[in-house]
Amino acid sequence: MKKLLLMGIVLLGVFIKVQAQDSPLKEYLGKYAFAEGSPVTEVTLTIQDSVLISTSAVGAFPLEKKGVDTFYIAAYDALVVFKRNSSNVVESVGINVQGMELIGKKVASPSALKQDDFYNQIWADKLY
Repeated sequence: MKKLLLMGIVLLGVFIKVQAQDSPLKEYLGKYAFAEGSPVTEVTLTIQDSVLISTSAVGAFPLEKKGVDTFYIAAYDALVVFKRNSSNVVESVGINVQGMELIGKKVASPSALKQDDFYNQIWADKLY
């Protein structure tokens, strides 16, 4: 009985630790729209292997976490900063690349995206 209780506590601890690792990235997931004429019109953020992935017309790139709401895209030497509203919810993203700042407004979260579109995007990334 003691072994069963100990095993249950250990599994609960592992589950909580895994949830704690994934939960901060979930805040950033969704689709962001950029201004007309921008080099990138739309970016979708997903999680792949515990890494935040930015997917757009120019390709898919991992975002390396640098700090609170701050990430880095090594392929473009770009700093990515997420902005929050007064309710502490992520509402936009700023990408500083090659002397430009691109601002994208969050237009959909993963729950608002059609499930088929969300998963098709993930599978498309794995195929190409």
